[in-house]
Amino acid sequence: MGDLMDFVTTEYYSMFLPIVVILVLFIGRNRRDFQVLTMLAMSYIFFWLASGWHVLLLLTSTLVDWTAGKKIHESDERRIRKRWLIGSLTINLGLLAIFKYLDFLIETWNLASLRFDSAPELDTFGLLLPVGISFYTFQTMSYTIDIYREKHGPYERFLDFACYAAFFPQLVAGPIVRSQHFLEQIQKPVSSNPHRFRLGLTLIIYGLAKKLIIADNVALHVNAIFADGVPLDNIGLVWWGALCFGIQIYCDFSAYTDIALGSGHLIGIKLPENFKSPYAARSPQDFWRRWHISLSTWLRDYLYIPLGGSRGGPRILVIALMGTMLLGGLWHGASWNFVLWGAIHGILLLAHRWLIRQNLVKGLFETSPKLMLLGGWIVTQYFVFMTWLIFRVEDTTMMIRSLKSFVGIDAHWDHSEFFESLPEIQLLTFALVGIFIVGHGLSGKIGGFKHWLGKQNPWVWGCCCGVLMTATFLLRPAETVDFIYFRF
Repeated sequence: MGDLMDFVTTEYYSMFLPIVVILVLFIGRNRRDFQVLTMLAMSYIFFWLASGWHVLLLLTSTLVDWTAGKKIHESDERRIRKRWLIGSLTINLGLLAIFKYLDFLIETWNLASLRFDSAPELDTFGLLLPVGISFYTFQTMSYTIDIYREKHGPYERFLDFACYAAFFPQLVAGPIVRSQHFLEQIQKPVSSNPHRFRLGLTLIIYGLAKKLIIADNVALHVNAIFADGVPLDNIGLVWWGALCFGIQIYCDFSAYTDIALGSGHLIGIKLPENFKSPYAARSPQDFWRRWHISLSTWLRDYLYIPLGGSRGGPRILVIALMGTMLLGGLWHGASWNFVLWGAIHGILLLAHRWLIRQNLVKGLFETSPKLMLLGGWIVTQYFVFMTWLIFRVEDTTMMIRSLKSFVGIDAHWDHSEFFESLPEIQLLTFALVGIFIVGHGLSGKIGGFKHWLGKQNPWVWGCCCGVLMTATFLLRPAETVDFIYFRF
């Protein structure tokens, strides 16, 4: 994505966001049209600074789905309505396929050609992935599909829809927002209040702390473990690497969501929650109700249910569930790793559905409910963290080696080798992992520390936020990394 992505950093964002807040809430106070136009203009400036000419792709998706939504709503003929829907889906998915998957398909073709000596190699195009294309494409498509399903009518004004499609806090990495949720909030002038403003700042500070203190520091261990030459037959290293990456990707992605939600609150827009303590999940189904909620519900509503879901018998269920999870995995990136990751999660979901239908499991739940819940949590998290290895390790040989070690095949334990392979910040990382585990376990019981903090009186809130900001400044690593989901 080039140097343009350097714009989407803490330093630049901390200057950009206050300008938007001042323009929308103070200069544009009680003037709805001015607020919408300002949010739209600043969103396009933000996206242009972050992605350059790729802003034209966002504009294309916006124009296509705006036009298709109008035409679908105006027509009473099913044939014409379907034609406009297919046209919208074709253009949106076509752009996504070209910029995200074309080189991947060419590389796959070349590998197959090399293996079977069937055709000459093709040159890849080297296209850069536009930031946020997976998110805003799904977002604008849901608008057109919902109009086709007659769940709601089209936006009356193009500027309102364009603002929805481009709203900058969640544009780059979600959450995926439904059109009606956004429209309801801009029907009248947006506003904030002291409590909401304080909650917004809390979410931003909390997100920055989670990203810079935990995710980026833990990433140092992850990068060291999965570097070339590290003995991945050491079961301790592989387990620690899987644990650290699971913590890294959660803290990284949920931190971006926190910052997006906080930014929305400052402007007067409420965005949907995207995480709900996923590592407290006690089943694969429970995990997907807690992890990347906006994506999992999108896949459920626009792919799983249309494919038949659980309404058409076991065969249809397998096709719908596996198809959904395979495409959900591919959505994350142009790599067979992600397809495999989605496939395994699909198998886990099917296995869970089969097990809960067995009288044995039902009987065990009735006799030992607490033990079964604990067992469900252990098994679920075991497989979740195992599959994170597939998500993280791109090299096939290293991935297979790490998976074998994770399950104890041809693996050994050497504590000296373990500590020698880790970077020098071992004590800090161990402490951060411990803090995360305890905090994550408690978050579901108190509704999340960030929400608890946002409700406190100004003195308590100010002191806690000051401590978080100081800790973030002191404990952040020398080199930080981009948010993981920027690549999707």
